[in-house]
Amino acid sequence: MFSEKELNLEETELREQISLLSQDEMARYLALEQSAFKRPGTYAALNSLYFLGAHHFYLRRWLRGLINLVLGVTALTLVLGAALLYGAVILLAMAIVEIPQLLNYEHLVHAYNNRAMRQCLQRVRKSLR
Repeated sequence: MFSEKELNLEETELREQISLLSQDEMARYLALEQSAFKRPGTYAALNSLYFLGAHHFYLRRWLRGLINLVLGVTALTLVLGAALLYGAVILLAMAIVEIPQLLNYEHLVHAYNNRAMRQCLQRVRKSLR
């Protein structure tokens, strides 16, 4: 996990590289960036349903999202069935694992957006060749 200072430095470096693009390249970059960027507020809202893994899917972390979804559905099935205690234990364990995700959601989304910026910049540069 990167610190906020490191993320800001990386973002500044990327923005400096982006500022060197021509107008046509900049237009293409901005179109790519707009579709790739994620908002921290949306991630935080999705994290409130941690047991469904929607916040992981939002940042395209498919495996973690799928694991959360399977565990969440299993836990809810157990809670609604005869094994209330087992389901509650799974939900509690998931909550404990997901608390850092909720507390660091801005860093996670910032890191994702920096990666998205880098990928968009690479795609624009690659299209020049």
